[in-house]
Amino acid sequence: MTTPVPASAPFALSTRILAGSLMGALVVIGVALSVVLPAPDTFPLAPLAVQVLAGVAAHLLLEAVGYRTPALATNLTDDEAAAQARTRWQALMIMRFAIAEFVAIASVAAAFVLPDGSILTYLGGAAVSLVLMVVHVWPGARPVGKVADALEAGGRRSGLREAFGLSAPGPNQRL
Repeated sequence: MTTPVPASAPFALSTRILAGSLMGALVVIGVALSVVLPAPDTFPLAPLAVQVLAGVAAHLLLEAVGYRTPALATNLTDDEAAAQARTRWQALMIMRFAIAEFVAIASVAAAFVLPDGSILTYLGGAAVSLVLMVVHVWPGARPVGKVADALEAGGRRSGLREAFGLSAPGPNQRL
């Protein structure tokens, strides 16, 4: 006997594919840039320090605005609440991606503009962006939980955690 696939599985899978594709694009960009950017003579520490500081600023911005969404209306049906939760998750995920990607995109420009710019200039920014994406964009327990908490602040269950195969908050129960 086989276990039936939950109805939410296609949403979770497509979201993970989208997040992985967005994250993988930074690697593809790096490969393309390695052909046109010069090989480094030295390791530039100043651009890396700026990239890390920009990453910290992006993280703080993501924590401040990246998970804000109005609570679901209490008069919604379960299907309507789940649909709205998924739509809001996707919109917030793309916004968080754009903020996290900023460091890598700025690093592309810096690699061409700075006198000591090289592929390492881009790789530093890409690494910072990838870390931000793992923390804020990949649909893991933390980002999904934060969005679900915001959606459920009015008392209406969103079903977002369950859509990703995560457990709902509450006391642990053993049978």
